[in-house]
Amino acid sequence: MDTKNKIMIIGGHGKVGQYITKELKHYNLILVGRNKDKIKSFLNKEKIQADICSMDIHNIDFTELNRVGWVIVCVDQENTKLVEFCDTHGIDYMDVTANSEYIEKIQNLKLRGTSKILLGVGLAPGLTNLLAEKFVLMYPFADMINIELILGLGEKHGDAAIQWTLDNFLKSYSHKTLGYIRPFTQKSTIHTGQKSLGTYNFNFVDQHMLNVKHKDKTFTTYLGFDQSIVTDFIYRANKFGLLGLLKYKPIYRIAESILKNPKYGTDIFMVTIQAAENTINAWGHDEGRFTGLIAAEAAKRMATMDLKNGLLDISDVIHVEEVADNELFGLTLSV
Repeated sequence: MDTKNKIMIIGGHGKVGQYITKELKHYNLILVGRNKDKIKSFLNKEKIQADICSMDIHNIDFTELNRVGWVIVCVDQENTKLVEFCDTHGIDYMDVTANSEYIEKIQNLKLRGTSKILLGVGLAPGLTNLLAEKFVLMYPFADMINIELILGLGEKHGDAAIQWTLDNFLKSYSHKTLGYIRPFTQKSTIHTGQKSLGTYNFNFVDQHMLNVKHKDKTFTTYLGFDQSIVTDFIYRANKFGLLGLLKYKPIYRIAESILKNPKYGTDIFMVTIQAAENTINAWGHDEGRFTGLIAAEAAKRMATMDLKNGLLDISDVIHVEEVADNELFGLTLSV
């Protein structure tokens, strides 16, 4: 990347984006969002110098990218116009989205390969991909591999993360071997010391990215929570069709409110990669902070490393051992 150009960070003042902005504060930044006052307040609080641009991700003014060498997106998008523009004009691009459908759209594009495009940065996708790559190296003959993710209900998540989770409880999705399947219908289990926690299939994009990359293997991602009673309740509610009530705005808003103001649980997250008796485990605290930090580290490396053009994933810029060895991340790794 030509670091003499501006770096545009869309949503750079949000829960995840702020970590990236702070990590890249010595570069020439343009922070983009719908509310200039919120961006200005964040920059003043952190004492960061940056240009401010008011723009909606769903209505992009592409003339604003004339002086930009790199775009980082920390909000969800509905179409691929921005990444296609970046690919056409040699602008590097990094996206923190966990949206399976959107990443699949990018993977299906016929890209020119004139820029670097980094996808799958965060916890899932992100850390889960790094652990899966480590697992494949350690156990190359494993072919049916589970990604088990436990999230703490005590953490306050951002609006976008909550909405993405609720929306995906309602959506069936296509899986390499399971076919077209509803979420929370296939059960698995993660073992943590003397405790076992149930998990269920969920449409995290990490499994799809890994299934494309490793065509001789099948990855399936399962989700559970640190409070087993809640995981079981969601499964039973789904079994009897009660999750369909989320289609109604009043019910959706109630669920949103509960998740925004958690009363129970912890802020722990755990990831286990397992096949047969073989496992790799990692755990830490504050998933939002971790996502921001690993995205910031990926952004810093993308700005300084000599990377190939074309589609990249997080394993192209960092290894899981480097994350575990950095105390800032607070990650414990067990292999």
